[in-house]
Amino acid sequence: MNSLQPIQNILACPACRGGLQIEKHAITCINCSQVYPLHENIPQFAVYESDKADLNDVAEISKNNYEQRYEDFEKARNYNLKYDRKPLKLLSTKREYQILEHLLGRQKHCATMLEIPCGGGRISPQLAAATDLLIQADVGLGQILYGMTKEKLKIPQIWMTASAFQIPLCNDSVDAAVCIRLSHHLPTSKQREDLLAELLRVARRYVVMTFFDYHSIKNILRRLRHSRPKLTMTLSQVSSIAARHAAKLAACPRLSIIGSGHRYALMVKSHRS
Repeated sequence: MNSLQPIQNILACPACRGGLQIEKHAITCINCSQVYPLHENIPQFAVYESDKADLNDVAEISKNNYEQRYEDFEKARNYNLKYDRKPLKLLSTKREYQILEHLLGRQKHCATMLEIPCGGGRISPQLAAATDLLIQADVGLGQILYGMTKEKLKIPQIWMTASAFQIPLCNDSVDAAVCIRLSHHLPTSKQREDLLAELLRVARRYVVMTFFDYHSIKNILRRLRHSRPKLTMTLSQVSSIAARHAAKLAACPRLSIIGSGHRYALMVKSHRS
Protein backbone atom coordinates (compact mmCIF):
# COMPACT_ATOMS: atom_id res chain seq x y z
CA MET A 1 0.00 0.00 0.00
CA ASN A 2 1.39 3.37 -1.08
CA SER A 3 0.25 5.66 1.75
CA LEU A 4 0.65 9.41 1.23
CA GLN A 5 -0.24 10.23 4.83
CA PRO A 6 3.38 10.77 6.02
CA ILE A 7 3.95 13.51 3.40
CA GLN A 8 0.50 15.01 2.91
CA ASN A 9 1.55 18.25 4.63
CA ILE A 10 4.49 18.84 2.26
CA LEU A 11 2.79 18.00 -1.04
CA ALA A 12 2.23 20.91 -3.44
CA CYS A 13 0.63 21.25 -6.86
CA PRO A 14 3.38 21.02 -9.50
CA ALA A 15 1.51 23.46 -11.74
CA CYS A 16 0.94 26.30 -9.23
CA ARG A 17 2.43 25.02 -5.90
CA GLY A 18 -0.94 25.35 -4.24
CA GLY A 19 -2.22 23.03 -1.53
CA LEU A 20 -3.58 19.61 -2.45
CA GLN A 21 -6.65 17.70 -1.32
CA ILE A 22 -6.23 13.91 -1.34
CA GLU A 23 -9.39 12.04 -2.34
CA LYS A 24 -10.16 8.38 -2.98
CA HIS A 25 -9.43 8.29 -6.71
CA ALA A 26 -7.58 11.54 -7.35
CA ILE A 27 -5.71 14.48 -5.86
CA THR A 28 -7.06 17.98 -6.51
CA CYS A 29 -5.30 21.32 -6.21
CA ILE A 30 -7.19 23.65 -3.88
CA ASN A 31 -5.82 26.69 -5.74
CA CYS A 32 -6.00 25.92 -9.48
CA SER A 33 -8.38 22.89 -9.42
CA GLN A 34 -5.94 20.73 -11.39
CA VAL A 35 -6.77 17.05 -10.89
CA TYR A 36 -4.07 14.38 -10.60
CA PRO A 37 -5.25 10.78 -11.01
CA LEU A 38 -4.27 7.91 -8.75
CA HIS A 39 -3.16 4.63 -10.34
CA GLU A 40 -3.17 1.84 -7.76
CA ASN A 41 -2.81 4.61 -5.18
CA ILE A 42 0.21 6.04 -7.02
CA PRO A 43 -0.21 9.81 -7.61
CA GLN A 44 0.41 10.77 -11.23
CA PHE A 45 1.77 14.28 -10.87
CA ALA A 46 3.52 14.09 -14.26
CA VAL A 47 0.14 14.24 -16.03
CA TYR A 48 -1.22 17.78 -16.24
CA GLU A 49 -1.42 20.94 -18.33
CA SER A 50 0.44 24.07 -17.22
CA ASP A 51 0.41 27.69 -18.31
CA LYS A 52 4.21 27.75 -17.95
CA ALA A 53 5.25 27.15 -21.55
CA ASP A 54 8.98 26.99 -20.90
CA LEU A 55 8.56 24.32 -18.23
CA ASN A 56 6.09 22.50 -20.46
CA ASP A 57 8.80 22.28 -23.13
CA VAL A 58 11.09 20.58 -20.63
CA ALA A 59 8.34 18.25 -19.47
CA GLU A 60 7.62 17.35 -23.10
CA ILE A 61 11.28 16.51 -23.70
CA SER A 62 11.22 14.20 -20.69
CA LYS A 63 8.04 12.57 -21.94
CA ASN A 64 9.30 11.99 -25.49
CA ASN A 65 12.69 10.63 -24.47
CA TYR A 66 11.77 8.66 -21.40
CA GLU A 67 8.15 8.41 -20.31
CA GLN A 68 6.93 6.83 -23.55
CA ARG A 69 9.68 4.21 -23.34
CA TYR A 70 9.12 3.35 -19.68
CA GLU A 71 5.39 3.86 -19.25
CA ASP A 72 5.07 0.13 -19.93
CA PHE A 73 5.99 -2.28 -17.13
CA GLU A 74 7.78 -4.83 -19.35
CA LYS A 75 9.96 -2.19 -21.03
CA ALA A 76 10.91 -0.82 -17.64
CA ARG A 77 11.65 -4.34 -16.38
CA ASN A 78 13.91 -5.13 -19.35
CA TYR A 79 15.78 -1.86 -18.89
CA ASN A 80 16.44 -2.53 -15.22
CA LEU A 81 17.50 -6.13 -15.78
CA LYS A 82 20.45 -4.86 -17.85
CA TYR A 83 21.93 -3.49 -14.64
CA ASP A 84 21.56 -6.88 -12.98
CA ARG A 85 23.12 -8.94 -15.77
CA LYS A 86 25.77 -7.00 -17.70
CA PRO A 87 29.25 -7.09 -16.07
CA LEU A 88 30.10 -3.46 -16.88
CA LYS A 89 26.75 -2.27 -15.53
CA LEU A 90 27.28 -4.28 -12.34
CA LEU A 91 30.75 -2.79 -11.94
CA SER A 92 29.40 0.71 -12.51
CA THR A 93 26.65 0.19 -9.93
CA LYS A 94 29.17 -1.10 -7.37
CA ARG A 95 31.30 2.02 -7.83
CA GLU A 96 28.17 4.19 -7.67
CA TYR A 97 27.24 2.59 -4.34
CA GLN A 98 30.70 3.40 -2.99
CA ILE A 99 30.42 7.04 -4.03
CA LEU A 100 26.95 7.46 -2.55
CA GLU A 101 27.98 5.77 0.69
CA HIS A 102 30.87 8.21 0.96
CA LEU A 103 28.84 11.33 0.12
CA LEU A 104 25.79 10.51 2.20
CA GLY A 105 27.96 9.35 5.08
CA ARG A 106 29.34 12.90 5.35
CA GLN A 107 25.87 14.24 6.20
CA LYS A 108 23.58 13.84 9.18
CA HIS A 109 20.91 11.15 8.89
CA CYS A 110 17.79 12.42 7.09
CA ALA A 111 14.18 12.26 8.19
CA THR A 112 12.97 12.46 4.57
CA MET A 113 14.81 12.08 1.25
CA LEU A 114 13.61 12.47 -2.35
CA GLU A 115 14.98 10.26 -5.12
CA ILE A 116 14.10 11.60 -8.57
CA PRO A 117 14.21 9.98 -11.03
CA CYS A 118 14.17 6.73 -9.08
CA GLY A 119 13.96 4.40 -12.08
CA GLY A 120 13.31 0.87 -10.89
CA GLY A 121 15.00 1.49 -7.56
CA ARG A 122 18.54 0.49 -8.54
CA ILE A 123 20.26 2.77 -5.99
CA SER A 124 17.39 2.99 -3.51
CA PRO A 125 18.90 0.51 -0.99
CA GLN A 126 21.97 2.73 -0.69
CA LEU A 127 19.85 5.82 -0.12
CA ALA A 128 17.69 4.03 2.44
CA ALA A 129 20.68 3.76 4.77
CA ALA A 130 20.76 7.57 5.01
CA THR A 131 17.10 8.38 5.69
CA ASP A 132 14.03 7.39 7.68
CA LEU A 133 11.64 7.80 4.73
CA LEU A 134 12.31 7.69 0.97
CA ILE A 135 10.08 9.43 -1.58
CA GLN A 136 10.64 7.75 -4.96
CA ALA A 137 9.50 9.65 -8.03
CA ASP A 138 9.88 9.03 -11.75
CA VAL A 139 8.16 10.37 -14.86
CA GLY A 140 7.72 6.78 -16.16
CA LEU A 141 4.87 4.87 -14.50
CA GLY A 142 6.38 1.58 -15.68
CA GLN A 143 9.54 2.30 -13.68
CA ILE A 144 7.47 2.93 -10.54
CA LEU A 145 5.42 -0.26 -11.02
CA TYR A 146 8.59 -2.30 -11.56
CA GLY A 147 10.29 -0.78 -8.53
CA MET A 148 7.32 -1.68 -6.36
CA THR A 149 7.75 -5.37 -7.22
CA LYS A 150 11.27 -5.46 -5.79
CA GLU A 151 12.14 -6.40 -2.24
CA LYS A 152 10.88 -3.74 0.14
CA LEU A 153 13.37 -1.54 1.93
CA LYS A 154 13.62 -1.49 5.71
CA ILE A 155 12.21 2.05 5.79
CA PRO A 156 8.89 3.47 4.53
CA GLN A 157 8.73 4.21 0.79
CA ILE A 158 6.34 6.54 -1.01
CA TRP A 159 6.00 6.27 -4.80
CA MET A 160 4.70 8.81 -7.34
CA THR A 161 5.11 9.87 -10.95
CA ALA A 162 6.52 13.38 -11.20
CA SER A 163 8.73 15.57 -13.34
CA ALA A 164 12.05 16.63 -11.83
CA PHE A 165 11.37 20.10 -13.24
CA GLN A 166 8.11 20.59 -11.33
CA ILE A 167 8.44 18.54 -8.18
CA PRO A 168 5.12 18.27 -6.25
CA LEU A 169 6.66 19.31 -2.93
CA CYS A 170 6.86 22.54 -0.93
CA ASN A 171 10.06 24.58 -0.61
CA ASP A 172 12.62 23.12 1.81
CA SER A 173 10.28 20.19 2.48
CA VAL A 174 12.73 17.26 2.41
CA ASP A 175 16.13 16.99 4.03
CA ALA A 176 17.81 15.88 0.81
CA ALA A 177 17.18 15.33 -2.90
CA VAL A 178 19.14 12.85 -5.01
CA CYS A 179 19.10 12.96 -8.82
CA ILE A 180 21.24 10.36 -10.57
CA ARG A 181 21.95 10.24 -14.34
CA LEU A 182 19.37 12.68 -15.63
CA SER A 183 21.15 15.96 -16.41
CA HIS A 184 23.26 14.54 -19.26
CA HIS A 185 20.05 13.67 -21.17
CA LEU A 186 18.88 17.30 -21.25
CA PRO A 187 19.64 19.14 -24.51
CA THR A 188 20.21 22.68 -23.23
CA SER A 189 22.26 24.28 -20.48
CA LYS A 190 19.16 26.15 -19.28
CA GLN A 191 17.32 22.90 -18.68
CA ARG A 192 20.25 21.51 -16.73
CA GLU A 193 20.33 24.67 -14.62
CA ASP A 194 16.54 24.56 -14.11
CA LEU A 195 16.84 20.97 -12.93
CA LEU A 196 19.44 21.80 -10.30
CA ALA A 197 17.49 24.87 -9.17
CA GLU A 198 14.35 22.78 -8.64
CA LEU A 199 16.23 20.17 -6.62
CA LEU A 200 17.71 22.90 -4.43
CA ARG A 201 14.25 24.44 -4.01
CA VAL A 202 12.76 21.36 -2.32
CA ALA A 203 15.86 20.21 -0.40
CA ARG A 204 16.37 21.70 3.03
CA ARG A 205 19.92 20.46 3.67
CA TYR A 206 21.65 19.02 0.60
CA VAL A 207 21.41 17.76 -2.97
CA VAL A 208 23.34 15.05 -4.78
CA MET A 209 23.17 15.35 -8.58
CA THR A 210 25.22 13.71 -11.30
CA PHE A 211 26.45 15.49 -14.41
CA PHE A 212 28.71 14.63 -17.33
CA ASP A 213 31.92 16.63 -16.97
CA TYR A 214 32.90 18.69 -20.01
CA HIS A 215 36.58 18.43 -19.03
CA SER A 216 36.55 14.66 -18.45
CA ILE A 217 38.98 12.50 -20.40
CA LYS A 218 36.09 10.58 -21.95
CA ASN A 219 34.49 13.77 -23.25
CA ILE A 220 37.80 15.07 -24.59
CA LEU A 221 38.30 11.80 -26.48
CA ARG A 222 34.78 12.02 -27.89
CA ARG A 223 35.50 15.50 -29.21
CA LEU A 224 38.77 14.35 -30.78
CA ARG A 225 36.94 11.51 -32.53
CA HIS A 226 34.21 13.95 -33.63
CA SER A 227 31.66 11.72 -31.92
CA ARG A 228 28.26 13.06 -30.93
CA PRO A 229 29.04 15.23 -27.90
CA LYS A 230 27.63 14.44 -24.50
CA LEU A 231 25.37 17.03 -22.88
CA THR A 232 27.79 18.34 -20.32
CA MET A 233 28.39 20.76 -17.47
CA THR A 234 31.58 22.06 -15.92
CA LEU A 235 32.53 22.02 -12.27
CA SER A 236 32.47 25.81 -12.19
CA GLN A 237 28.98 25.91 -13.71
CA VAL A 238 27.61 23.53 -11.08
CA SER A 239 29.30 25.47 -8.29
CA SER A 240 27.96 28.79 -9.61
CA ILE A 241 24.37 27.52 -9.89
CA ALA A 242 24.55 26.06 -6.39
CA ALA A 243 25.84 29.36 -4.99
CA ARG A 244 22.91 31.25 -6.51
CA HIS A 245 20.59 29.02 -4.50
CA ALA A 246 22.38 29.30 -1.15
CA ALA A 247 24.33 26.07 -1.53
CA LYS A 248 28.02 25.17 -1.63
CA LEU A 249 29.64 22.46 -3.74
CA ALA A 250 31.16 20.28 -1.01
CA ALA A 251 32.44 17.30 -3.03
CA CYS A 252 32.37 16.03 -6.61
CA PRO A 253 33.93 12.57 -7.08
CA ARG A 254 34.21 10.90 -10.49
CA LEU A 255 32.60 7.59 -11.38
CA SER A 256 35.83 6.76 -13.26
CA ILE A 257 38.81 8.86 -14.34
CA ILE A 258 39.04 7.31 -17.82
CA GLY A 259 36.01 5.09 -18.38
CA SER A 260 33.28 7.61 -17.58
CA GLY A 261 32.63 11.34 -17.52
CA HIS A 262 29.99 11.18 -14.80
CA ARG A 263 30.59 13.14 -11.59
CA TYR A 264 28.56 13.14 -8.37
CA ALA A 265 28.09 16.64 -6.99
CA LEU A 266 27.23 17.06 -3.32
CA MET A 267 25.79 20.52 -2.69
CA VAL A 268 25.09 21.58 0.88
CA LYS A 269 22.64 24.38 1.66
CA SER A 270 24.51 27.08 3.53
CA HIS A 271 21.62 27.99 5.85
CA ARG A 272 21.30 24.44 7.19
CA SER A 273 23.60 22.22 9.22
